[in-house]
Amino acid sequence: MRPPRRTTNAVRRDRELRVIRSNMSETHVTVHGLGTVRDTGLALEGRAARQRRHRARAQRTMIGWSLIAVLALGVGAYAWWGSSERKAAASPLTDLPAATAAAHQKPGTIVAASRPIIPDPTPIFARYRSLQIRLPVAVKDLTEVGFHQAAYPYARHMSTPLTEADNSDTKDARGTGRDASKQPTGADAVLEGKFIRMWRARPGEPDTATDVGAPPGSDVFAPVSGTIVKIKKYKLYGKHDDYEIHIQPHGWPDIDLVMIHVTDLSAGVGDEVVGGVTRIAAIRKLSDKVHHQLRDYTDDGGDHTHLQINNASDPRYKGLEGAIAVQP
Repeated sequence: MRPPRRTTNAVRRDRELRVIRSNMSETHVTVHGLGTVRDTGLALEGRAARQRRHRARAQRTMIGWSLIAVLALGVGAYAWWGSSERKAAASPLTDLPAATAAAHQKPGTIVAASRPIIPDPTPIFARYRSLQIRLPVAVKDLTEVGFHQAAYPYARHMSTPLTEADNSDTKDARGTGRDASKQPTGADAVLEGKFIRMWRARPGEPDTATDVGAPPGSDVFAPVSGTIVKIKKYKLYGKHDDYEIHIQPHGWPDIDLVMIHVTDLSAGVGDEVVGGVTRIAAIRKLSDKVHHQLRDYTDDGGDHTHLQINNASDPRYKGLEGAIAVQP
């Protein structure tokens, strides 16, 4: 005789209702959303339960890989640190200041510190009172130095350690015979040789302006340490492009050092410059447009940069209009 079929209602672990119909041979389960299935003795999961289980598994996997990655990074960093320490121990710290390098060395280690390589400044070739004025071109590029009268009365008188050349001899020889190979170098070096005194149809002694000759394209350096306060583009003689560069030397707020006949500017307004070191421009070629007086004493076209020092406190002087103010 077959036992009677019985129906049992039960609540699953995920709180979903299931209906169980069983007999002696098998048990069937009716689950909401799945229909009637054979009960295998395993708990059936709903969608929410499966999603929670999958998320938990993904989190465990992510945590595991994260731990492995952290461990690998730690091992790599330790290995790199070890190799860096070995290299540092084998190589002296020569690129640090002496005191700093010594602090990184073992006691008793002798440290030979190196310093940044700074080129020697160009030599001093003129002075205004106690202000030293350095050659605005390299000695190797220098053709000749000529002093003449400035065009305006507010230009200041300059002195020079150079010896005045005989103009007749200089014209015949096409130069003063300067030997650049014998020029001393260093921070206190003074330009040796002779200068040319060039007279013009202007009042005063020819010592308020100077023409420093060099081939076109030669580097032009700041002749003093200070601040570039103005750069002006203008027309030389109303025809030819040219630049004015105005420099206020450190500690000299009452003067304006002006340079012209330059091109290829490499410094701007507000820049701090170091005398004889900072490149600011290049010699402009004008000898194919105008006759330079320096040409009469050299074997080239007489291209040069013109330099003069103006009295900035003179009420007639307008050269600093539009210039920046320098902080004291």
